[in-house]
Amino acid sequence: MRISTIQVFNRGVEGITDTTGQTAKTQAQIASGVRVQTPSDDPVASARILQLDQDKARRDQYISNIDSAKGRLELEEAQLSAVNDVIIRLKELTVQAGNGTYSHADRQTLADEIDERLRGLADLMNSQDANGEYVFSGFMGGTKPFEKTDGGSFIYQGDEGQRFINVSSSTMVAINDSGKGIFVDIPSAQNSFITAAGVNNTSNPAATITQGLIVDQVAYDAFYPEDMIITFNDPTLVVPNQSNYTITLKSDGREVVSNVPFNGGNITANGVQVSVFGNPNVGDRFTIESTPTQGLLTTVGRLAEGLRNFDNTQRTELSTLLANTLDNLDNGLTSVLQVQSKIGARINSLDSTRDVLGQVDIASNQILSDLRDLDYAEAVSRLSFESFILEAAQQSYIKIANLSLFNFIR
Repeated sequence: MRISTIQVFNRGVEGITDTTGQTAKTQAQIASGVRVQTPSDDPVASARILQLDQDKARRDQYISNIDSAKGRLELEEAQLSAVNDVIIRLKELTVQAGNGTYSHADRQTLADEIDERLRGLADLMNSQDANGEYVFSGFMGGTKPFEKTDGGSFIYQGDEGQRFINVSSSTMVAINDSGKGIFVDIPSAQNSFITAAGVNNTSNPAATITQGLIVDQVAYDAFYPEDMIITFNDPTLVVPNQSNYTITLKSDGREVVSNVPFNGGNITANGVQVSVFGNPNVGDRFTIESTPTQGLLTTVGRLAEGLRNFDNTQRTELSTLLANTLDNLDNGLTSVLQVQSKIGARINSLDSTRDVLGQVDIASNQILSDLRDLDYAEAVSRLSFESFILEAAQQSYIKIANLSLFNFIR
């Protein structure tokens, strides 16, 4: 086999180049501490490393979700604890209002504090998180859940949605609770009702209706569960220029009372007393709807209203109001405590899931290190050997390059 001079030179250069490349690769591994620099270094390990990196990214997202969910739940739990404190104080005031030595003026003073507690409760129920979203609005985080009407009652404007967040590949945890379920849908101690102004009313400014009181529980229980509609009529039907109203049953339209003069203030029927304020137009309607539940804000509002309206000649009505209020406050407290218990269980679940993810992360990092990280002792030894080979290749190239026929001719 004939070997030309150019082949000798090329073979020597290729050997030096290959050895230099391998030496540079080993130097890069030592500098970075990473054994697998490219997929070609170890295709099987590279595929496994990619999978482990993806799993770690998912775990990091789950841990971030857990931290976010825990912060949201702890905020909700803190707000509910504050609500509990207010309810306990309201129970104390309710018991105090039953003191037989108190005058009507004393009870009105208690009603003033109850009004302040009512505003505090509403503020707690309208709490917002760090992102400005309302905690108790369900899915409608941008909507204020409890809005006070001109008549003094509160309307829930959120929904009953509950948000969930993934905290592992197979686990989702609720991060909120609807204010309707906690504060509105509370079983009432006695049959109750809610009031509302008709959406098609035309008076401007709008006439309003209060949340009302039950002044005769026996009469209302006999009427329950019927609903009533108050409709304002043509003023000329009874006395010229005198407003008047008719009350009908919602179920079949039968009249309860007809063409009653209205001078503002209280309207009483079937054991229920409400007040309409403003100047209702002809055709304006207001509903009184029966319900087995009574919202916490409604309970507190009716307590304050009753302490102002019932004087010392209405001992029976006052005693019934106070007894029902205590029962309703207890029911409200139970509702809040039940949700707090659920929140505590969710937080415990989040902590457990976070611990598991942490343990998996440790094991995964160990496997990843075994696959990707460099064995420095082996790499340094290999670099020494590769440096020796490179030096030998360079020296042999110099010697072979001098083996030319022309050198001998000279």
